[in-house]
Amino acid sequence: MWFYFFVFFIIIGLGSIYKYKFTNQSLWLYISLWFFLFIVAGFRGEGVDNDHGNYLMSIRDKWGITEPSFYLIAYFSYDLLGSEKLVFVIYAFLSVSLLFIALKRLAPYFFLSLAVYFASCYVIHDLNAIRSGVAVGFTLLSFNYWIDNKKRQTFVYLLLATFFHFSFAMFFLIYFILKDNKKNLNLFISLIPIAYIMYFININALSLLMMIPISYVQTLAVAYSEWNTDIVKSVNVFSIFILIKVLIVLPLIIFSKPLGARFKGFYLYLKMYILGIFFLIFLAALPGAAFRVADLLWICECLLIPMLIVIVNPHWVVTILVIVLCTFLVWINYVNSEFVRPYYFDFDL
Repeated sequence: MWFYFFVFFIIIGLGSIYKYKFTNQSLWLYISLWFFLFIVAGFRGEGVDNDHGNYLMSIRDKWGITEPSFYLIAYFSYDLLGSEKLVFVIYAFLSVSLLFIALKRLAPYFFLSLAVYFASCYVIHDLNAIRSGVAVGFTLLSFNYWIDNKKRQTFVYLLLATFFHFSFAMFFLIYFILKDNKKNLNLFISLIPIAYIMYFININALSLLMMIPISYVQTLAVAYSEWNTDIVKSVNVFSIFILIKVLIVLPLIIFSKPLGARFKGFYLYLKMYILGIFFLIFLAALPGAAFRVADLLWICECLLIPMLIVIVNPHWVVTILVIVLCTFLVWINYVNSEFVRPYYFDFDL
């Protein structure tokens, strides 16, 4: 599993040359890392990730996936050109390219944001749920307009995201709840303790659905409670992973005023991040849905966490803490989980 740490420290080490900022001088690194992460995602060997086998069945048998974008790509790659691997290559090209374009537009510390994304999101969205990887890219691009309340442009990108993964339709509703301002910030902050209180008194999504006196709704609720339990056994709301998420929120709240004044998008990302924690706890009885919703909302993490490096002078103090945090996340997500196995390339198209 050393390979994943190798990739992470390549990003961290080379990015530090330019203080993690994108500049004209760092263009060569931008292109090099784009190409490297593209081939890692596109040419991974069969069995490296959990979803590879399911995608192969869907490509061959046209089964299990409903998004039209998948069947267009699968038809072009497999039915016309006879290559299953090309499906993964196309998705990797789209997802990594969109990610780099979005981070270049949005991230004040591009290479640090890329490192955070690799540590927490790349394994889920680019190495496993490849349709989601493309949708993440379009959603991140929508933030550029979401921040300025440009609804039409935002919805265009969210529609493209939904075209690649239907789960991202949830962002159409979230758009009307989350804005890049400090309005209702205290209300969002209170969601975390409220979620834990509800958890202790056993009020959760499943218990509320089971109170509805409609057998179909109750049957559906039980089915959702068992959805994806072969991958996600349960949600431990006091796990180190979740408590770290909660701890990250504390300095963001304490320094929200200077961070909000310095960085566009800060309040939007902070509210979205908190909402992800709330839904993970509230939906804990539905583990598959809990992690699905939280993982989508936490894509803002790569933009939010690097902002913390300015809260203390010299900046390298917090930068080191962020790197340590991300190193731990690499261990959790790549080594201490079942998302991936030891990596190997397969260049056979």
